[in-house]
Amino acid sequence: MAEVFSGYGWEVPRMVAAMRDSDDLFFDVVSQIHMPRWSTGRVALVGDAAYAPSFFSGQGSSLALVGAYVLAGELAAHARHDDAFAGYERTLRSFAERNQALAGEGSAGVSPRTAEDLARRNKALRDPAAVLNSAGRETHSALALPGYDGSGAPDAP
Repeated sequence: MAEVFSGYGWEVPRMVAAMRDSDDLFFDVVSQIHMPRWSTGRVALVGDAAYAPSFFSGQGSSLALVGAYVLAGELAAHARHDDAFAGYERTLRSFAERNQALAGEGSAGVSPRTAEDLARRNKALRDPAAVLNSAGRETHSALALPGYDGSGAPDAP
């Protein structure tokens, strides 16, 4: 860590020194899960196990809830699990990928890397309306959930 962050200014040298003196340092990476398919055999994955968007997107819990709803609905609507799993992925894949793409946008707010990112983040903190009206909100609601009425097919969205 010290080698990777050597030469950085501001508070970084102090943080590296504190890291060296720490007896309980925790370090992790921010990552996403991108899988070519979310099921195999009789097992289907949902939420972070299938399509973790990273905390930078702000959509982890939402994607998990939407995924669980769609998977349960598809299982109720189809007699065969493989048909249900295909419907689950067909319904959710594009939505999950769009929300995963938000992670790159969100990282500048959580961990600004440039002066422009810092200024953008600070402006958003001063004016939350700008964040609430961002393109990310459009992506968050880009999927019209089907209503599963128990008749064997999803209702029209």
